[in-house]
Amino acid sequence: MKQHDKLTLVFCGVWMVTLLYGEMFAYWVPSLWACSWPHHHHHRSRYSISSSETNGAMYPRDYKKVAVLTDPQLMDSTSLHLPSKSLALEIAQFYTDLYMRRAFFASILPFRPDVIVFLGDYFDGGPYLSDEEWQESLQRFRHIFGLNEAEGLADIQVYFIPGNHDVGYENVYFHKPENGLLRTS
Repeated sequence: MKQHDKLTLVFCGVWMVTLLYGEMFAYWVPSLWACSWPHHHHHRSRYSISSSETNGAMYPRDYKKVAVLTDPQLMDSTSLHLPSKSLALEIAQFYTDLYMRRAFFASILPFRPDVIVFLGDYFDGGPYLSDEEWQESLQRFRHIFGLNEAEGLADIQVYFIPGNHDVGYENVYFHKPENGLLRTS
């Protein structure tokens, strides 16, 4: 085998390992060294006190594990200035949605939070989207984060706080901001 053939095989192997890591293992490998929720020891009183761990601070006995997700900004026709039904936009949306879904299910759900709070900017072009585009984006959002199905979120409280991309910018206001808030339910 010639030297350049060996080099080609090495580069192909590196490319395959990089691709596999980026598409699959990147979501699983960090969990081997992942952090976890703090474990507060419960006492008979309403508050838990552990001076060795907390320097005497008091924690409520019934605490909640809260995961906060910010600015998902789902890609839409305003993101790349592509026509709303173009093949390029559909492909870009597919891969960004897939990435967010994998990341969410691999990095948030394994920690089993009690509450998930989504902080604003759900859609990149919220105030600019037509009602139809807005509904399509909402369906994508629900699919990405498992809000349509019973994929382990049934016992988790979920809260939404809209951002400027959802209800309007400083100089561009949603034509009916109250509808933007009501449409999420």
